[in-house]
Amino acid sequence: MMKELTNAQYNYDISLRAISEDPIQVKIYTDKVICSIDQEMSFDIENEALTSVDLFAGDIASSMLLALFHYDQKHDQIIEEVEGQFVFHLKNPLTYLHVRGYDEVPTVCGLTLKCYIVTYEDEVNFQALFDEA
Repeated sequence: MMKELTNAQYNYDISLRAISEDPIQVKIYTDKVICSIDQEMSFDIENEALTSVDLFAGDIASSMLLALFHYDQKHDQIIEEVEGQFVFHLKNPLTYLHVRGYDEVPTVCGLTLKCYIVTYEDEVNFQALFDEA
């Protein structure tokens, strides 16, 4: 039992259930919410439904901004507002479209982020906080 408590500082398990009774949708059950996802990814600009990749990218983006804000709240509290423009780079996207000859695994291989932060702190102090966070 003590070993499990010792590892708790290094590891955190996030649990959820995913159930599918057909190839049309997956229901996700967490401790807090139930949602349905019907596509891994969509290249249709008219598609308004969130896909699994949309949710993944949104979760990463919100986690990064919230982590920066929370770090600031524990330290200097100099950030007034944060905005990020995120571009997730997908490798082998044609596999999703079932283009003949493309069967490599599609993966998110990179992320470009432009971060806009409103602060009244001088640039040197802010840069130090940002680098540390």
